[in-house]
Amino acid sequence: MLEEIVSRYRQYPLALIGCRARAKDLAYDVCEYNILLLDSSNDSLHESLQGNASTGRRRSYKSMAGDEYIYMDDGSIARIHRVGRDGRMVENAMLMDGMIILNDTNGSLSMLEAKIAEVSRRVKRLHARSLVVDALFYASKAIHARDALEASFWLKSAACSYMEACILFNYSVPMPSHMLAQIRAVGDVNMSTIMECLGLEQANRSSTARAIRALLHILAENYSRLAMMTIRKKLEYLSSMGMYTDAYTYICYTCRGLMASKGSMHIDSKSPAYDMLTIAMNLSSDHVSTSKLADSLLSICKARLKTY
Repeated sequence: MLEEIVSRYRQYPLALIGCRARAKDLAYDVCEYNILLLDSSNDSLHESLQGNASTGRRRSYKSMAGDEYIYMDDGSIARIHRVGRDGRMVENAMLMDGMIILNDTNGSLSMLEAKIAEVSRRVKRLHARSLVVDALFYASKAIHARDALEASFWLKSAACSYMEACILFNYSVPMPSHMLAQIRAVGDVNMSTIMECLGLEQANRSSTARAIRALLHILAENYSRLAMMTIRKKLEYLSSMGMYTDAYTYICYTCRGLMASKGSMHIDSKSPAYDMLTIAMNLSSDHVSTSKLADSLLSICKARLKTY
């Protein structure tokens, strides 16, 4: 399969990234093959990775819009992350963490690998701090929200950001469908509070199936067919294995990311997707309980921020 990808894009430097590269013990059979494709603007990418990470000042670079999904002959899915000019330092460092070089005729990926080693730990620590600040903000929104379902959304978003931060602070890169396994391996992260904030105690076969259907309904308006298939395959696998809490965590993370990608985390109760979002994230109508959990998470985040 990888040989087919290399043959198709042989003119480009390529690397295997994601869980199949950096965490083979966590990868599922249904996980896509994430492939980094380095475009011609290598000099700019070197500069972005050498940005002043200590102050957070960096040049404005970002991954080229629209990852390409390819359905392979063996039924697997490859996701091509095309990176070049306009790629942000944090995104590039996260993408390339633990990469396995597949094609590097001009040595550009090998040079980038060395640059990443220089800045990776510092970038992860800074990004972790930024995510804790996000979690603080979302938890505060949960406490002050007038609507119970909106408060529940903010609480679960805060929990997702806090989980990401803890994984990064452990110098790993968060992998959405594996986040619960990753956070369990970190250690002292107030796991019971995270599970309560996400409502994982309610995860079972029927509730997970309901959440998956609602999520796919939401994604149908925002994702390509193959991107949806990639998410669906992983969720169906997790459910078939009885890993309902992992599936729920992945769903909450995906929903939060989708809302953030719209440029605003504003929740509109009049939106057609609101009901589906409520089902997908299993938002709670217990305003009092949500506020108490948000207050607990707020205290945890404040304490964690002091260590960063």
